[in-house]
Amino acid sequence: MSTAAMTAGHAPAPSGAPRFTLPKFGMLVFLASEAMLFAGLIGGYIVLRLAQGPGNWPPPGAPEIGVKIPPTFLNWVMIINTVILLTSSVSYHWGESRMRKGGSGLLGYGLTALFGAIFLGVQAWEWLHLKHEGMWFDTYGTYGSCFFTMTGFHGAHVFLGLLAILFVTWRAILRQMRLFSGQTPTGSHTCEELTGYYWHFVDVVWIFLYTILYVI
Repeated sequence: MSTAAMTAGHAPAPSGAPRFTLPKFGMLVFLASEAMLFAGLIGGYIVLRLAQGPGNWPPPGAPEIGVKIPPTFLNWVMIINTVILLTSSVSYHWGESRMRKGGSGLLGYGLTALFGAIFLGVQAWEWLHLKHEGMWFDTYGTYGSCFFTMTGFHGAHVFLGLLAILFVTWRAILRQMRLFSGQTPTGSHTCEELTGYYWHFVDVVWIFLYTILYVI
């Protein structure tokens, strides 16, 4: 076989083409396992809720967290908080796009970190508000335990994602400093890409949780 034929058969992918690397595969496997975890929580919630029978969910006297018409103050707070979290995915994608075009992506990553911190702060406020209303893990049976367990698991994932985004933001600051000094930023963007996978996953999970906990 000629050298030309061998070269053609093993030609490297174009420099701009996306590559499926081992870290990406590992992150996708991890997210698949996380999806199964949340699917189990959601499935268990549905079974427990249906077992209560019609008219018994929420239990008598429990604070109403479901969306009403017209929306209550708590409804509006959680609607706005949901919009904030979903907007954070847009800002993160914008930061990635700027980074891949040679910029730092600092503004997009910084906004994402801010939106994530606001989401967690509002969720903490909601927990305190519900506790003040008498609803906690050990009150109102499965109604209280399901709500706090599911939102708590998701909040823990948002917190871990926020830590990763703060690290990504720090990397963006270093890139911005190099740009100010006239240097061309170099290096791998794998960290930013994997963090993006995780953050978008957390946002999608919240859509499902918000729907079954607050809307249905």
